[in-house]
Amino acid sequence: MDLPEMISRLTHRSIIVFLLFFCGIFVVNSQETYRQGTVSYISGENIYVKFETTAGIENGDTLFILSEQQYLPALIVQHQSSISCLCTALGNLNFKTSDVVFSHEASLSEEEVIPVIAEQELPEKDVSQQVITSMEQAVSKKNTPDFSGKIRLSSNSNFSNQTDDIHRFRYTVSAKATNISGSKLTAETYLSFTHKLNEWDVVKDNLNKALKVYNLALQYDFTETATLWVGRKINPHVANVGAVDGIQFEYGFKNLYAGVIAGSRPDYYDYSFNFDLFEYGAYLGQAQKVTNGYVQSSLAFFEQRNKGNIDRRFVYFQHSNSAIKNLNLFASFELDLYKLENDEPKNTLSLTSLYLSARYRFSRRFSVFGSYDNRKNVIYYETFRNLTDEILQQASRQGGRVRFNYRPVNYIIVSASAGTRFRKEDPRSTKTLNGFVTYTSLPGIHASLSLTGNLLQTSYLDGQVYGARISKDFLDGKLYSLLHYRWVDYKYVNTVTELRQHIGEIDFSYRFNKSFYLSVNFEATFQEKDIFNRLYLSLSKKL
Repeated sequence: MDLPEMISRLTHRSIIVFLLFFCGIFVVNSQETYRQGTVSYISGENIYVKFETTAGIENGDTLFILSEQQYLPALIVQHQSSISCLCTALGNLNFKTSDVVFSHEASLSEEEVIPVIAEQELPEKDVSQQVITSMEQAVSKKNTPDFSGKIRLSSNSNFSNQTDDIHRFRYTVSAKATNISGSKLTAETYLSFTHKLNEWDVVKDNLNKALKVYNLALQYDFTETATLWVGRKINPHVANVGAVDGIQFEYGFKNLYAGVIAGSRPDYYDYSFNFDLFEYGAYLGQAQKVTNGYVQSSLAFFEQRNKGNIDRRFVYFQHSNSAIKNLNLFASFELDLYKLENDEPKNTLSLTSLYLSARYRFSRRFSVFGSYDNRKNVIYYETFRNLTDEILQQASRQGGRVRFNYRPVNYIIVSASAGTRFRKEDPRSTKTLNGFVTYTSLPGIHASLSLTGNLLQTSYLDGQVYGARISKDFLDGKLYSLLHYRWVDYKYVNTVTELRQHIGEIDFSYRFNKSFYLSVNFEATFQEKDIFNRLYLSLSKKL
């Protein structure tokens, strides 16, 4: 399963040239208008954004978030229906359902508008990919009270003929109150409480194993350019640092902004408050509107401690750029400035994290995306992934990747990606090859059909996964249905062990009104004599 040599021969020299190119783009000002949409569903790397209409939005277009009155590139549209877009995130940005994003308004002629079928908002299933804080959403800092939020009750049950049944219940609350009582004070939170049936003693023993406080913060706007946050919050300008329990202050002037942060990091094991993990830092950034989008850069310095001792001292840099028409660039890296060697502290300079990505849209039908990811592994405190999805995600996240999207005719979308990664400790390199073909409107039934294929080679297995998925909505878009089948074949290289699975999935989501909906998802996995079933139920209400 050889992949293209151009991926496996990615050199340090090309990475450095790529990074310098990111930082050397010339920018100019312009005026643009935007329409608003909301994140409706997150599954793996896929982020669904719902609009009143997607007319004028094309595959490969960039969607934006609004931060400190600046529109920053955030998502790339992979394909869309009449009211929804399937996107992937730029760089390491994170999102949660109900986050507000924006699309640049473009004027199209009637001939350019491509009709596609409507797609219902899908239910939440993969909570591990949800952002644990909200991005800035206010269009402008006016003292107008506003409140938005959502509560969700869900259960995830696992049934097997080999093990005892497991029933897990999850309750989440997300809310944001802006300009409370006409003041300059804003409050936001995102909480979840999870427990298993008949395991209440685990909750009593350590409440933090069940309760996860992902975001709990107060914001006070002294002026339109000076803001103070108190509590637990991820700062979007230095997102790689993660959540901070403490105080953050930011001041903006013209196209520049600067901030200081002091507090502690969440506990490594249960995400509780741990004030032994003290940290402090400062950052400086620039965000500027340009002809084709935005250019944004941030440089941060942080020192992190553990029980008073220096744990880490590092510099973090991130840059996003859409100054050149049809080209989107992103880069981030971390440089460690301190290490212990033979129990002796030393000032050092070492590259510990690097991410580069570029996407170019050759036309409204064809685009190419490339990335290099050498960041640290992600720790998930909550995940509902099955074994197949977990292996695919681990194999495809790091290393070099190339992906193209092509729409030969209306209603048909073709995408393929290839990636490779090699670490010194691995006995052999990891390689992946993925592809899918989607027909967005089958004749006669107006359903969407996708055929997928995944080939992978890791240090310990060779695998292939093939699947087909069909989806359709009924009752004027109130009922969304999905059928999904996958065949899995994993061969472990150092043993004679093989894993063959047939995975079937059925999904229904019913929207009672604009704020209240119910979803049901059932997944069955068959392997030899073993059967594993998963049932996911979710009831959510917008506040």
